[in-house]
Amino acid sequence: MTGSFRRSLLRGFLMHSALVPALALLPTPAHAKDGPEDDKAQDSTILVTGLREKQTGSGTKTDTPLMETPQTITVIDNDELVRRNALSINQALGYVAGVAANQRGGMVTRYDQLILRGFAPGVYLDGMRLLAGPYSTPQIDFNRIDHIDVVKGPASVLYGNSTPGGLVNLTSKMPEQVASGRFELQLGNYDTIRAVADVNQPLDADGKWLARIVGGWQKGDGLTRGTFSERYHVSPMLTFAPDDATSLTLIASYQRSPSGGGYSGVSAYGSVLANPNGQLPRDINTGDPGYERYDHRAKSVEALFRHDFNEHLSFRSSARFQNNWLSYRQLYVAGFATTGTGANRNTDYSTIIRGGGGADENFDTLTLDNSFNAKFETGPLKHNVLAGIDYQHIAGENFQQFNTGVTANPLTSIPNLNLFKPVYGGTLPSFDLTKLSSAYTNSYSKRDQVGVYLQDQIAIGRLQLIASGRYDWYDQTTLNKRNNAMTPFSQTAFTGRLGALYELPFGVSPYVSYSESFEPQTGATWDAVPFDPVTGRQYEAGIKYQPRGTNALFTVSAYDLRRQKVPVGDPRAGTNGIPSTAQIQIGEVRVRGVEFEGRGEVTPGFDVVVAAAYTDAIITQGAPAVAPTATNSGTPTTTGTRQLGTPEWTASTFLSYDFGKSGRVAGPLGGLSGGVGVRYVAGSDGTTAYKVVSNVTTFERFTTESFTLVDAVLGYDLGRATPALQGFSLAVNASNLFDKSYISACPFSNSCYYGAGRTVIGSLRFQW
Repeated sequence: MTGSFRRSLLRGFLMHSALVPALALLPTPAHAKDGPEDDKAQDSTILVTGLREKQTGSGTKTDTPLMETPQTITVIDNDELVRRNALSINQALGYVAGVAANQRGGMVTRYDQLILRGFAPGVYLDGMRLLAGPYSTPQIDFNRIDHIDVVKGPASVLYGNSTPGGLVNLTSKMPEQVASGRFELQLGNYDTIRAVADVNQPLDADGKWLARIVGGWQKGDGLTRGTFSERYHVSPMLTFAPDDATSLTLIASYQRSPSGGGYSGVSAYGSVLANPNGQLPRDINTGDPGYERYDHRAKSVEALFRHDFNEHLSFRSSARFQNNWLSYRQLYVAGFATTGTGANRNTDYSTIIRGGGGADENFDTLTLDNSFNAKFETGPLKHNVLAGIDYQHIAGENFQQFNTGVTANPLTSIPNLNLFKPVYGGTLPSFDLTKLSSAYTNSYSKRDQVGVYLQDQIAIGRLQLIASGRYDWYDQTTLNKRNNAMTPFSQTAFTGRLGALYELPFGVSPYVSYSESFEPQTGATWDAVPFDPVTGRQYEAGIKYQPRGTNALFTVSAYDLRRQKVPVGDPRAGTNGIPSTAQIQIGEVRVRGVEFEGRGEVTPGFDVVVAAAYTDAIITQGAPAVAPTATNSGTPTTTGTRQLGTPEWTASTFLSYDFGKSGRVAGPLGGLSGGVGVRYVAGSDGTTAYKVVSNVTTFERFTTESFTLVDAVLGYDLGRATPALQGFSLAVNASNLFDKSYISACPFSNSCYYGAGRTVIGSLRFQW
């Protein structure tokens, strides 16, 4: 497809995005009421969808219930988020099967870094990808979030480029027709304070104009000594719904984090592996409070439009413009100092060499998604067809530089640190990146992705079939602003999905599915053959079960997932004239797993969350071995090894009971609620090359220790004690109740991260 045709297609798409909502707001003939309900809805089963009225699910972009979707999808509703006081994606997904949350533990909380089925998932807000620069990735304040969808397995067929592990979609709170609100004040250890508000109000008697505003502020110390974080946000919303068939919602948001806690990890020696000087404390700061900087500002405007032409045809349009501005500085571990010279040079395990620097970024993002949804019948077949086109655009400037080690120039020098007698401050490197090094980078990049997709969900009695296909055009341009060198890059990809599910009459639905993903890949082989996109594919089979009369869903699934065409070192590199840095696309990671997950209200007042997963993530074709030299032990091949940071076994459960909702307890005791959770995470692999013995740098692979954490909550509805306190409630949430010290993961070579210590938060809420 030519560039001019793509530009023409995009212009038409943008015009269509603007014109269709405007035309649909014009008066239309009254629609006939829906026909008789299907006979399957007449039994006592409560429909589990995870959706509010008129919403769509992340797995299909239609209103298909989870019990009819042939894919593993987890929905965490707002009640559960509040009950567990989950204020980030990592906290929310700690009780989801197949997720290795908190890859950087409690030491780094400014980003949502986790693994889903072996890979970092894409994060979306209202079905649109959250994009920014390398370090300005947005983290959405959870006061804005209504619920979370976790789609497991490749999802490129509806969302474009992404890793094969899956995606996490956050759904914004929206204006509602009933006036309501909530104020909340929280206090906790680590000097934590948080105050948020959420006010929803119809603006007219007919409910055609609805408004809502959420906002708040929070501040607290980090796990790492000398660090703290702060954030404030406000998000006003307005909905115009002239009739039941049409709605347009506008959401504006401003969020600033003038500080973001720590960003430095620790070495494996002294945390996972033995250090002759002892164990490192979990609050050790390997950076420097005097140099740490994190100031992130995010602004966005979002429009969500829906129009039902009749009971058979509907149109949806989503658009968001977002700007992310960031200034970031940091010092971090870059190795150990050594003692001695020549053959007597050995690691000094008490002193680390540090790197330092940072980035300044300013990126604009535009995301659009338009789709038509048609429901009709052809003989015995009931079709639910989705056809859409989406667009992602991100453009911005990145300015960065990182130095390593001590130099004679105080502007460029990164001081060493004694881990066991740390002294901070003193002469620190320049905050000005141009003075930090003349080798600083300054680039402007622009990425565009246009995707067209088509999906047909076919019901034949109790048999549910799905077939989806998508074609993507991806373009990227990078401009080096220091020498005006421009690097263009374009790729295309087709992805598909097939699935089948059969609804048995007693609440059990077995299913099978196949799905694909792609990731654009720059670079070329040594003889200038451009790389293809990295691809992913998954075969999955499972069984879903919804006990009759409950609002709970249980799923057992097994899958085989592959990420293929990953660039790795060419085994022939360094021979026959082939450069030593040459790469070839033969890399593959195979993830096989079994998952069990269930969540929901099984009896009035009794909510259950249970999850367990076996994840076998193996690099089946990896980087070749590096031969040893006189000063280096070499590096073994990664083929046959486990992916770093991915635990083989995880299990968790959270059980909670609300005496008031149970209907069995009256009076003051009916205001009591409580719950307890247990999380088990097996050890995961890590690597390090920081050991020097007799002048030989030595590579070492290791496994972290497994850990088990206990969480708890105790709450009370004060309105049960006295009518004067109607709407007020208290809650105390404790995470890692027994204050276990542990390493959450070592997801990058040479870097490990301590998990959060005991965190206790008390909440006072007023809700109406």
